[in-house]
Amino acid sequence: MALAAYVISTSCLADASRIEILNHQYSDGRSAPAEIYISGEMTQALPGEFLALLRRHSVTKGTVYFDSDGGDVMAGMELGDIIRKAGFNTSVGRIGNGYGQAGIGRCQSSCVLSFLGGYFRFAPPGTVLGIHRFYKQTSGELDLDVGQVLSAAITSYLIRMGADPALFERMVQVGRGRMQQLALDDAAALNLINDGVLPATWTIEGKGGKVYLRGEQEAWIGTGKILLHCGRGGIMELTALYDAGENTPVIARSARDYSVRIDRRFVSLNTHDMVSPLSVQNGYLVATFRVPPPLAQTLANASQIGFGFHPDSATTFYGFLVSASHDRETIQSFIAHCLNR
Repeated sequence: MALAAYVISTSCLADASRIEILNHQYSDGRSAPAEIYISGEMTQALPGEFLALLRRHSVTKGTVYFDSDGGDVMAGMELGDIIRKAGFNTSVGRIGNGYGQAGIGRCQSSCVLSFLGGYFRFAPPGTVLGIHRFYKQTSGELDLDVGQVLSAAITSYLIRMGADPALFERMVQVGRGRMQQLALDDAAALNLINDGVLPATWTIEGKGGKVYLRGEQEAWIGTGKILLHCGRGGIMELTALYDAGENTPVIARSARDYSVRIDRRFVSLNTHDMVSPLSVQNGYLVATFRVPPPLAQTLANASQIGFGFHPDSATTFYGFLVSASHDRETIQSFIAHCLNR
């Protein structure tokens, strides 16, 4: 949907840091998530000023973009805690030419700690992520290796933010006084960035006298869940639940056809196999279908299992995927049990 207008709110902290908030509106009058740009040094005053600015402008949803070479370590973690509590996402970039058009930026040193506060964390191609061994200065301005207390605080913070503790090991391995650029693939492996997708979970649960295999994965575009249940006569039932946020009622009104998504492939479902009409329950779109054995066998070997809701337009779909590669043995065993009952 087109954006009607934007307003820039700016705050400067003694020329060391700069916070810029872009407030946008959709053409129907709804507020779009804000874009918040932080550049310059990460000072001790930055977290307090950031929080005050959010309150002053009533910012409740948005993405924080960083373009900074770092600064104070404790301020970096404090700012990250504020970002996480607010539920914001983070990215790396500088203010660009309009909404969603951030320029390439860099995030180094304590900026990386603030960046970790994002619930979903993005790093576009070209992003520079720099890490190094943290140190503090004594009153005599002699650099000291990070002490045990600060080391424990950083490690605890990384775990709390969902990063691999091995990230701290990578930091301390960097030579004294040097900065190491972290490749984006390495950053993803260490869960410094998640590109808007959290890890999937697959569990076996019981409810209402029935046993389900449940897969769930949360992404920035919505949360998707797959429930597999053993029906009668070896016919498995699949229930898809999708929380698409503000798009949920739109999908409920427009969906005409449905498909199971196996990796990136769509397998059409026959509406005659639909167990109950599409509904919205507790904010989730809910659709249940009987799954014939051949399709169930295909699901057992999938790396990703998902669902598609298709409106009238043949070129449009709404849907989700849940990663299944790490839980394939559990999924295969459950499906085999259903088919052999």
